[in-house]
Amino acid sequence: MSKENESKPERVFLIDTMSHIFRAFFAPMGARQEPLRNSKGQVTQAVFVFTNMLRKLLADEKPDYIAAVFDSPEKTFRHDSFADYKANRAEMPEDLSAQMPYIVRVCEAFNIRILREPGYEADDIIGTLAQKVAEKGMQAVIVSNDKDLCQLVRDPLIVCMRQNSQNVKRKTPAPPVEYCDEEWVKNKFGVPPAQIIDLLGLMGDSIDNIPGAPGIGEKGALKLVTEFGSAEGAMANADKVTHKTYRESLQNNQEIIRQSVELATIHTTMPIELDLERLKHRDPDRKLAYTLFRELEFTALTREFADTMPLFAGLDDGPSPQTTRNYHLIRTRAELDRLVRRLWETEYWSFDVDSSNSPPKASSFDKLPPLGIAIATAAGASYYVDLENFEDDREGTIGSLRDILSNGFLEKVSYDLKTNLAVLDRLGIMPEAVKDDVCIASYLIDSGRKNDLDSLAQVQLGADIVIEPPEGWTESQYRTAERADFTVQLAPMFRKKIEEDGLEKVYAEIEMPLIRLLFDIEMAGMKVDVEALRGFSDFVSTELDTLREKIYALAGREFKINSPKQVGEVLQELNIDTGRKTATGQISTSKDILTELAQNYEIAQLIIDYRELDKLKATYSDVLPTLIAADGRIHGKLNQTIAATGRLSSTDPNLQNIPVRTELGQQIRRAFIPEEGKKLISADYSQLELRLLAYVTRDERMLEAFKNNEDIHAQTARLVFGAQTDTELKIARRQAKIVNFAIAYAVEAFGLSQRVGLTRAEAKKVIEDYYETYKGVKKFMDETPEVAREKGFVTSIFGRRRYFPSINDRNFSVRSRAEREAINMPLQGSASDIVKLAMLKVDAALRRENLETRMIMQIHDELLFEAPEAEVEKAIPLIKQAMETAVELDVPLTVEIGAGDNWMNVK
Repeated sequence: MSKENESKPERVFLIDTMSHIFRAFFAPMGARQEPLRNSKGQVTQAVFVFTNMLRKLLADEKPDYIAAVFDSPEKTFRHDSFADYKANRAEMPEDLSAQMPYIVRVCEAFNIRILREPGYEADDIIGTLAQKVAEKGMQAVIVSNDKDLCQLVRDPLIVCMRQNSQNVKRKTPAPPVEYCDEEWVKNKFGVPPAQIIDLLGLMGDSIDNIPGAPGIGEKGALKLVTEFGSAEGAMANADKVTHKTYRESLQNNQEIIRQSVELATIHTTMPIELDLERLKHRDPDRKLAYTLFRELEFTALTREFADTMPLFAGLDDGPSPQTTRNYHLIRTRAELDRLVRRLWETEYWSFDVDSSNSPPKASSFDKLPPLGIAIATAAGASYYVDLENFEDDREGTIGSLRDILSNGFLEKVSYDLKTNLAVLDRLGIMPEAVKDDVCIASYLIDSGRKNDLDSLAQVQLGADIVIEPPEGWTESQYRTAERADFTVQLAPMFRKKIEEDGLEKVYAEIEMPLIRLLFDIEMAGMKVDVEALRGFSDFVSTELDTLREKIYALAGREFKINSPKQVGEVLQELNIDTGRKTATGQISTSKDILTELAQNYEIAQLIIDYRELDKLKATYSDVLPTLIAADGRIHGKLNQTIAATGRLSSTDPNLQNIPVRTELGQQIRRAFIPEEGKKLISADYSQLELRLLAYVTRDERMLEAFKNNEDIHAQTARLVFGAQTDTELKIARRQAKIVNFAIAYAVEAFGLSQRVGLTRAEAKKVIEDYYETYKGVKKFMDETPEVAREKGFVTSIFGRRRYFPSINDRNFSVRSRAEREAINMPLQGSASDIVKLAMLKVDAALRRENLETRMIMQIHDELLFEAPEAEVEKAIPLIKQAMETAVELDVPLTVEIGAGDNWMNVK
C-alpha cells in the first residue's frame, strides 16, 4: 500500500493554554496600543484573541480529540527541589486575572475539555498525555510556541503546532501555522529534540528562573552540546574546552547545571489517565457561546451564535461574519461600465486606493498616483479597477472614475479619507459626498482602542485577514479590495454607534469637514530657510561640544552622556546618590531625578541641558533639511486619530514639540518663512485651557476674572501666594502662572515642586491654598474621577468621549494617572474641539472673502497662515474675529495675532 493511501492516525490536540493567554494579553501592549475592552471598561483582549485562535484551530484542523491544559495554582515538585523556580515571574496582571474565568467559559462553550492537576505544571500534563497518545499509535499535536515543549517531539507521533501572528515583524517571515517535527526543531534550535533539555540546562531560562551555567549563554550552550552531546558530556570533558569562561563554569557549577537540566526536563510519567472519551471533539454549546459573547460584547461572535436565541437574534445588526468574498478584477472598459451602472443603483458604496507604490511615510504632497482603486457595493462584493494593467483607454477610465467619485449625489464611505484624497489628487480626482470615514468614526467612538482596519474587521466582523491572495491577484490588489469590503460593512455599524453615543455633532460638524482642510494644509506645506537651518545646526553642534567638555571635566572621564547606565555609574563614582533605581535595578537618571540633583550638583544640570540639546539636534536640525520637498517646503502631517483627547498631532516633523520660550526653539522657528511677497500670520488663543477650566468648573472667582478681562495669574499671585507689593507680585506671578496651568493638569505636590522650585511640603501647601481660593476647581477635581468611575468615560463640552478602563485599577500609580487624565479630558477635549471649529470657521471666512491667505499649520492652540502682503491688514481682523466667535461661551475667548517675516517674529 502506498504512503498516500495509508490511513492517517487520529489526532489529539493538547493546547498549552497559558502560553496562548499571555501572548494574547501582552500583544497589544507590545505594539503600544490600548488593549481591547468593552463598554464597561473590562479588558477583553486575551479572551478575544484566545477565542479566535480556538475557532480557527477547530475550523482548520478539525481535531478528533482536544483538550485545553492549564497550570495548577499550587506549587509543583520543581519548587520542592529549587525554591527560586519561577521566582522572577511577576504576579499575573489584574487585567489578565480578571479574564481567566471568561477563558474557562470559552472552553466550556466550545466543549473543550479543561485539564489541570494539583501540583503539576501544564507542560508535564501535556508531556505525559502526549506519550500515552503516541503509545496508542495516535498523533499528539501540542499547540504551543514554547520552545521547552519541543523536547517532546518524536516523529511521527508527537509534533508541535506553532501559531505565528502575522502582525509581528520578523527578519524571516513565518507562516500562520507551522508543524514542528524533529527536523524543524533541529533547524530552529541547532539541536534535536532530545538535547533541548541540555541546551536549556547550560544556557538557563530567565523566564522560569532556571539558573544554567554562569557565563555560557545560548551560543556557548549550543557549541558545547553540539560538541559533547549533552550537558553531562560537556562537564565530563571540561578540561578539553578551550574557552576559559566556559571551561571554568563547567568545572565550578556542576550541581547547578544538573539541577537546571532537571528543572528543564518535562516529565512524561505522571500518574494521569488518558480518557479519550472525555477529550472527544464535540460541537459547541451555542446557547452558552451566545450568552458569553453577548456579555463580552463581541459583536461578530454574538451574531454568529444568535440563531440559538431567536428572541434576540435581530438585535445585533450587521453582516454575517461568514460573508462570502466575491472580488473582481476590472481591466476592461466593458467591465468598468457595468460597475458604474451598478454604483448608480446602490444606496452607498465604499472606495479605497492601492497606494502600495508610495513610500510608507510619504506626506500627502509626496504620494504617487494609485496602482488601482477598489470599490465595494455590499458585504463581500468588491471590485478592483487595475489602472496599472488596464487593457483599454486608461485616460478614459480615469475620467469615468473621476465622474463617479466626484459626483455629489452618489453617497460614499471610506477609511482614512485624507490619505485617499492625497493619492486620488494625483489623478485629478476629488471625491465628493463622502458621508463616513470609518477610521474617524471608530476613533471617535473609542479613542483608546486599536484603530487599524484589520483589527476593526477582526473584532467587529469576525473577519479573517487573507495572507496569501488568490491566483491572479497581487497582495496589494487583494488587500485594497478587502479594505473596501471591510469599510462598506463597518460604516453603518459605526454610524449607528455614533448616533447612540450622541457624537453626531462632533462627527458631522467637526471631524468629517476637517479632513479636507487638513489635506489642504498638508499639501500647502511650510517654506524653509535652508541657510537658517544650517546655521542652527552649526550652533547646536558647537554648544554640544562645549557642554560635553564641561561634563567630562566634572566627571573626570569620558562616557556616553545619553546612556542612563553610564550616567548612573558616573554619579556613583562622584558619590552622588539619586535615591532611586529603575525596575531593572539600575540607578535612575530620569529628568525628574536630575532636576532634583541639579540644585546641588552642576553636572546634573549640564547633563539635562546636553540631553535636551541633543534631542533638538536629532529631531530638528538634522532632520528638517531631509524633509524639504521639491517645492522648497516641508509638508508635515496632521493626524486626527492619535491623541486620545481629540487633539491633532503633528508628525514628520513634529512641530508641536519645538520649545516655545527658549532661544533654541526660537531659532528653529526663525527657519520657517513665507514665500517672497508674503507674510506669516500667527493667531494663538490666549489661556484657552484656563478659560475652559473656569467654564467647566463654574468657579465664581475664576469666571469673574475672565469676564472682567483681569490678569488671572496676578489674581492667583495675590490670593494664593499673598503677593501685595509690586515687587512681590512680579516674582509671585511667574510662580502663579506655572501653578494655574499645572492645576489644570491635576499635577500633585511632587510635580509642582519640580516645576516651581519649592519643597514638596511648600508645594502641597500651595495646592491646598489654591483649592481653598478656587473652590469650584476643587469640586471639579473631586467629582470628575467619580464620573469616570461610574460611566467609564468623561466628555468634552461638545460630547467627545474618552474612556478610562484603568480608573478602578488596584495599582495606585495606574489609577492615579487615569484620574489625572480624566480631570484633564474636559479641558483638553474641549480645547481640541474649539480649535478645530475655529479652523473650519476661519477657512470658510477666507474662502468667502476670496482671499489667497491660506492656513499652513496648527500647533496646539495656534494657527499659522501664509498671506500676500496686500491681504495682511484684511486677513488679521477676519481671522481674529472668526476664532474668537468659533463657539459661544460665557467666558470670553481672546486671540493674540500678528504678522512677520518668519515664524519667530510674528508676534
